[in-house]
Amino acid sequence: MPRTAAPVKYAAHAYILELIVVQGLYVLAAASRHWLIAHADGWALAAGTVPAIPIWLTFAVLWRYYRRIDEFARLKFLQTLAISFGVGSCLLVTYSYLEDAGLPPLAITWAWPTLAVSWALTTAIMQIVQQSEK
Repeated sequence: MPRTAAPVKYAAHAYILELIVVQGLYVLAAASRHWLIAHADGWALAAGTVPAIPIWLTFAVLWRYYRRIDEFARLKFLQTLAISFGVGSCLLVTYSYLEDAGLPPLAITWAWPTLAVSWALTTAIMQIVQQSEK
């Protein structure tokens, strides 16, 4: 049976395992990026983009999860994604205005972690709210 045709009940388990592996790769890639750039010998641009590979793999993991879940779970997934990315985007834009007040500039590399943390917190909050409504 193809992986995308796996039973819905295993979707979350597969998603968590795949996400842990990919995020581990991201941590390794981000931690070794400066070393890779320093030792790239003419390939510094390519070496600098190595952390982007796990980011794209994260997108693939999310897409696979979305394809594995049922319609109701997809609705909840998309609602959580919309709310969290709205909140995360607002946080990033707000910080850019605070830079005018003297805070140090924020590198764009903080965008993905900010959005990911806001997504995780929104998911947790929405699950708590849903449990309290039952």
